[in-house]
Amino acid sequence: MRTALVKALVTTAMPISLVALAGTAAAQENVGGDDSAVVDDDQGGNRIIVTARRVEEDLQEVPASITAFSAQDLEDRSISELEDIALQTPGLVFEDFSNGGFATPTIRGTTQFSVTQLERNVAIFLDGIAIPRNYAFDIGATDFSRIEVVKGPQSALYGANAFAGAINYVTTERSLTELSIGGKVDISENGGLDLFADLSVPIVEDVLAVRLAVGRSEFDGDFTNNHPSAGANLSPGTDEDIGGFEKDSIQVGASVSPFSALKIDFDYYRFDTLSETRAAFRISREAGDTNCSPATAFFAQVNQLFCGELPSTPIPGASGVEGFVVDPRTFGIDSTSELIRIGAELEITDQITLSYLYGDYSGNAFSAGGSDRDAIVGTTLFGQTNNAFTFLPSGNFDYETHELRAEFETDNGIYFLLGGFLQDGIDVELTAFGFVPLGGLDPIPALPAGIAATDSTIATEKTSIFGRVQVPLLDDRLNISAELRYTDEEITQVGSGLAPLNDSYFTTRGSIDYALTPDNLVYASVARGYKSGGINSSTGGITVADEFFFGPETNWTYEIGFKNTFLNGAATLNIAAFLIDWGDLQLPTTPTGADPFATSITQNIGSAQSRGVEVDALWEFVEGFTINAGLAYIDADYDEGTISTRSLTSGSFTVFPFENPVLCDDIVCNANGDIGGNDIQRTSKWQWNVGLAGEVPVVEAFDAFGRVDVAGQSRQFVSELNTATIEPRTLVNARLGVRGDQWSASVWATNLFDEVYVANAFFLPNSFVLDYVPTLGNRRRIGVSFSFDY
Repeated sequence: MRTALVKALVTTAMPISLVALAGTAAAQENVGGDDSAVVDDDQGGNRIIVTARRVEEDLQEVPASITAFSAQDLEDRSISELEDIALQTPGLVFEDFSNGGFATPTIRGTTQFSVTQLERNVAIFLDGIAIPRNYAFDIGATDFSRIEVVKGPQSALYGANAFAGAINYVTTERSLTELSIGGKVDISENGGLDLFADLSVPIVEDVLAVRLAVGRSEFDGDFTNNHPSAGANLSPGTDEDIGGFEKDSIQVGASVSPFSALKIDFDYYRFDTLSETRAAFRISREAGDTNCSPATAFFAQVNQLFCGELPSTPIPGASGVEGFVVDPRTFGIDSTSELIRIGAELEITDQITLSYLYGDYSGNAFSAGGSDRDAIVGTTLFGQTNNAFTFLPSGNFDYETHELRAEFETDNGIYFLLGGFLQDGIDVELTAFGFVPLGGLDPIPALPAGIAATDSTIATEKTSIFGRVQVPLLDDRLNISAELRYTDEEITQVGSGLAPLNDSYFTTRGSIDYALTPDNLVYASVARGYKSGGINSSTGGITVADEFFFGPETNWTYEIGFKNTFLNGAATLNIAAFLIDWGDLQLPTTPTGADPFATSITQNIGSAQSRGVEVDALWEFVEGFTINAGLAYIDADYDEGTISTRSLTSGSFTVFPFENPVLCDDIVCNANGDIGGNDIQRTSKWQWNVGLAGEVPVVEAFDAFGRVDVAGQSRQFVSELNTATIEPRTLVNARLGVRGDQWSASVWATNLFDEVYVANAFFLPNSFVLDYVPTLGNRRRIGVSFSFDY
């Protein structure tokens, strides 16, 4: 009732406030759009305005480690998805695994251990609205004015999912005064086609403008499917090539400014994705693919684990067919997501601004992933041979949010922000595994008859009050800033009979920065990250009541940094060092007394630390020629005494009855399950990137330009056991072209040297099966682009 009351007050008070204050505000100037990247030509073209702290600020003046990409950066660096962003961002690693539905960014080694978990370690926002589910991250060929990666806990301003940081997608803002039309065409090998067009029209100058943006992206795939029925071309399904997709996006919006101090934005976004699985294969203990940690089962000795670097070439299965063998009925994900967004901003006086943001984000997804070791021979269980499928992720969500903010700045520069936030959400996750006829060729657009899905429906209500105060001292050279958020939340598993999980908590962030000179800033900050607890689905085979729930995960992050601008803005050098003290880890575990068919659940087990250094640099060494570089060193490991229960309760068996031996043998890894000192999985100790760009006039009408980007990362461990590894990688992108004032044409290549590499891998252990599922990264793509903007 309290949440409903506050919600009603907020939704009613905002329009009343706008109307009541209209007379006072009518004489004020309109506030500039806070979603636009700003470049200052007087400082070498390297100045970018960001909204990392919910207000416009120069990136070089924000006391935090931030990597930002302008619209021009995104095009020139051939950035089209989060994986590309990660390659260019020190401290960020991204994985989307075999079907693209488990998109998981990791910042500074704070890995999200369960990729299906509702709450996440890194929050992702589209124009200020949180994207609630992993499978909704892929938002297609949308036109962005900027993408920001904010590192370190942002829970005080952004909420719980910003446990380790936040990623902000900012779309292009429409103008109330100027007509604009733009478009882009990319054509590349393997059936690659990207089309984008947008039109912004001021219907009534300074009062009303509308915008329409549409995008279409297609790709056939870049690895060969050697399944004998791959030519059936099922839809949905996977054909002769693996990794193809079709993505559509649309954005319709309007902006209205009835008087100069008030602006209201209305937006509708829709994203549709139909994708095949990426190139992936299984390494199976039961098939004899594992190579270390022998343990005795009921009748035989079995190598429990895989040690060393995962291969980038599939191990042939029982059929003997080499290469990738994917059931043609398999597909990665079929998803649709929609967002309705309303934003309003009212400048009451020169010093007071009131803003409101409403979002309704909904979506659904269905996936049919083949789970056979060899799809040609299928899987035999209880004397029956069929093809095994896992239908995950599947489900739907609908989240409604309201945020009201007031900002005030005094005559002496003291800044105050006070806000309230409400969220009501429902999330339905369907978990299903089953068998379909061996070698069948009927598409699987929905859950097949006879296969039951476990429905985990989570309802979430959150109410937050948050604020920030910044006090300038010493003629504005010293700034002290404090952020605080109080959150009250209720999480309910609908229909389970379990009591709701209620929690109230504070999150905070404080910083101090000092300008040694106008171009050199030193800062220090401390922040608390908080990720909510939750309720485990009963699919885990839970027999102990307390295991239905797990508690919150927290961290304290300490950071010092040095931001520098040199040579009248022609060069920047930013350095940040951090220490993360991370407790109550939400780790996947096996339920107490579980049978061999039980899935993992989440429990709070142990602690960890991550420490490291990030460096970001840019230098225009000759007019028109720049070099940029980034480097991150991250040392993230588990504290002593942290136990992996998966290594204690997962084993192998041959026939019933079965023994349940531990995975580890005290030689490869600790048989007592202690992973203290082990590196945290799925994060690289070293990341680096270097880019060289140049532009020279050719004739008066246009310039020639070129760019080369090289990015690399060191090895990663696949699991907390630190036995299997993902190889290091170094990738090269390049672009060469010509551009005029309002157009550009170029030829480009991604993964120029066609490196074949494992991008990420699942580790799936239980008593019944133990599999590793490596997923390969994208092969080389060469294409041409043409874009215009009038």
